This record gives sequence, structure tokens and C-alpha cells, in this order.
Amino acid sequence: MTLITLFFFAHQPDRLLPYEQRRNTARVTPKSFHRHFFDEELNQQVFHKVADKCYRPATSLLLELVEKFQKREKPFRIAYGLSGTLLDQIERYDPPLLDLFKQLAHTGMVEFTGETYYHSLASLFDHERKEFMEQAKMHSDKIEALFGRRPTVFRNTECLFNNGIAATVQYMGYEGIITEGVDWVLEGWRSPDFVYTAPCGLPVLLRNYRLSDDLGYRFSNRDWEGWPLRADTFAEWLSLNTDMNVVIALDYEALGEHMWADTGIFEFLRHLPDEVSRHHQLAFTTPTEAVRTLPKMGEFSVDDYRTISWADKERDTSAWLGNEMQWYCYEDLRRMEPLIKATENPYFLDTWRRMLTSDHYYYLATKSMSDQDVHKYFSAYGSAFAGFIRLYTAAHELMNRAQEYLEGRSSGSSGAVV
Repeated sequence: MTLITLFFFAHQPDRLLPYEQRRNTARVTPKSFHRHFFDEELNQQVFHKVADKCYRPATSLLLELVEKFQKREKPFRIAYGLSGTLLDQIERYDPPLLDLFKQLAHTGMVEFTGETYYHSLASLFDHERKEFMEQAKMHSDKIEALFGRRPTVFRNTECLFNNGIAATVQYMGYEGIITEGVDWVLEGWRSPDFVYTAPCGLPVLLRNYRLSDDLGYRFSNRDWEGWPLRADTFAEWLSLNTDMNVVIALDYEALGEHMWADTGIFEFLRHLPDEVSRHHQLAFTTPTEAVRTLPKMGEFSVDDYRTISWADKERDTSAWLGNEMQWYCYEDLRRMEPLIKATENPYFLDTWRRMLTSDHYYYLATKSMSDQDVHKYFSAYGSAFAGFIRLYTAAHELMNRAQEYLEGRSSGSSGAVV
């Protein structure tokens, strides 16, 4: 039998205000940092646009399908990776949407995976990964508070993976990790459609990027040889796979936002569970069930200096750390950790962590051809240089305010205004 893990990632960052809108604000209380540094109007605007096209219709449809198949011999199971910053925005802007996700959780057919709360690059900071573990715990606490269960499988930011990350994830108590089925790591006969183990022994699930990208990228491309892709055709492709577990993982926003409803993506999804059920050798599963029940078929090893991800053609860290602007901001913010934590102020810490979100570095990419087009599509800042100015000035302002805060506290003042 071939098991299918259908997994959706969903995330929204807190986008930064332009420097021009911050530079004349000399005295700001830490409690007001969020509206001082972040563009709440833009964040709300983007959220509602995506919610109207994707989050609400897609989640409503998936809830309908999960409930329809819940009591059948082979139920429809799915998994979500929801970042903490997205969950924060849902709570602020659209609480009824959160109720839909809670209804999905109550069916028992849906798994919510773990990740870093702020969708950050903290797993790359250092070998101790203390900040990474703190963010992962925050996220697990949030998932448990909202949906009643702690995550048992981890999906790092953008599927970032190396042996050290796997060992840390295992140390935190997770039962498995999801990453990209990168060809150079598999090499030879090995397929992404098996469960492997990292050198530490942690089970590893691999995204089948070819089948995933058929849905996430190629579905609406009229020049693609597979267009138009129907649910029965896709189920037939899956049925021809004799391996054990196919991970179909894609950005949730692909449903209705990247590919609008008129492409037929929702109708495809509506018919997929029925079409899969017509093949006796196919069944849906969740990441945790896959790592618990399937045998492990060898080792999946990635050296710490060859970190992989699911991003761009390179599938490495170059989407966020591929040029000097990205490295400059990343190093500045990474080195601020002791200073920010010395304030013992939750508003400093939260603001710093929101600046660590991977999107801020993604916007600074200066790649070529199709990869750069994708970076530009997601950027809210217009250009890589404009994004650099926003992040660089915000980071240094936060650093200066933290220093002033600590100086004020050591001199006996309250440090309330910096």
C-alpha cells in the first residue's frame, strides 16, 4: 500500500514600516514597539486578501471533505504547518477563521506540525540552537493551547535541514522531521517516497517535490504538458507509485491565492479524496502515523555546512543568505541576541524575533531569472535594496533602544521610554 501525506504550509510575516515613517519618532515605549516598527495596515490588508482567496474557502472545503470521509474505512487525513506569526494574525484579524481550524482539529483527522514560532532562521545561529529551541517550544505551546495537542513531527522553516538540526529536533522530543527530497542527497536508486533516518536516528519524511510542484506551481500553467490536471489523473499517477509514502506538500496559499479559483484548483481538491479512494492500494495518512508505522529505509545525512531547504532551484540557504545584504542583516540580528535578552523585556524580545522572520531576508534576494521573479512576487517592498533599508534601519534602531533601555535601568530610571 502507498500512503499519501497531504501537507499544507501557511505563514504570514509582520512586514516592516519604511524608515521614513519611523525616523521622527524619538521616544517610544517598548509596549508600542509593534505599531512603531511594523506596518499593521499593510499586514492586515495582505492577510484579508489571502484569507478571502485562500484561507477561508480552502479551510472550509477541507473541513467539509474531512467530515465527509471521517467514518469511512479509509478516511481523508491532512496535515498543516501554521507559523506562530500567522496564528497571531488570525487571532487579531479573523477569529472565525481560527474556529474553522479548531473544527478541523476536533475531527481527529488533522495533524498540526511543529516549527519555529516566528518562521525564523534560528536553527542556523549556532550549534547550541537555544533560540531555535525556545521558538519551537513557544510554537508547540501555542498549538496545544489552540488545538489541544502538542506537535509530534517537526517541519523547520522552509524545510531547512541538516544533521545538527535533526539532532536538536530529536532532543526536543519530536518523533520525526519533514524536509525536501533533494536529489543530490538521495542519489542513486533512492526515492523520496520512503521514510529514512537522520544519523541521530530521527525519522525523516521527504517532500516529493515533483508531484508537489505539479499542484503548487504547474497546475495553472497552460503550457505544461500535464495541463489540465484532473483529480482522477493525479490519483492514477499516485496509484502507479509502488513506494511506501508520498509527501505532497505545498504552500497553502497556492489554493486560491497563487492559483485563483477559476483555475479549477478547488474543484480538483474537492474530487481528490473520492478519486484516491477508488484505488485500493492508496490511503491518506498524517506525518506522525507515517513515521510510527512505516519501516525506515536507510540514512538521510546532510552535513551541517550543506544545509538543504525547499527553496529555489538550489534548495539550500541561498534564498535568505545568498548576498551581502542578507548576510549583513542576518549577522547583525543574530549578534543582538545577548543584548535583547539582557533587557528581560518581552516587547524587546518579541520585536527582535519578528525581525528574525525569514521573509525579511527573502525579500533581499538578488537572484536571476525565474527564482528572482518568485522573490519579487512575495516582496512587499518593491526592491531588494528597499527591503535592506527597512530591515537594516529597524535592526539598528532596536539595538540602540535596547542599549538605552539597559543604561537607563542601570542608572535607576524605569527604562519605560527609550
